[in-house]
Amino acid sequence: MVEKIISPAQSMTGWRFKEWFLGNWKTLKEIIKVGVPLGIGLLVTPSPYLVVLITAVGKLLLDSGEYYFSTIKKK
Repeated sequence: MVEKIISPAQSMTGWRFKEWFLGNWKTLKEIIKVGVPLGIGLLVTPSPYLVVLITAVGKLLLDSGEYYFSTIKKK
């Protein structure tokens, strides 16, 4: 069987940002869900304990909102 080479070694031929973005969406979403509350916590207070609390509560709120707006199907 002959294989067609789409992108040879040391080449970016065929690479698409959209495919990368969609393939990494879960990771990017988690970074945003932790990063935004963390950034807000760092701006609001110098206390590391409050930063952790604000980050945890912010992630909880964003995860809850995502669950609320998602369709969940039972397997």
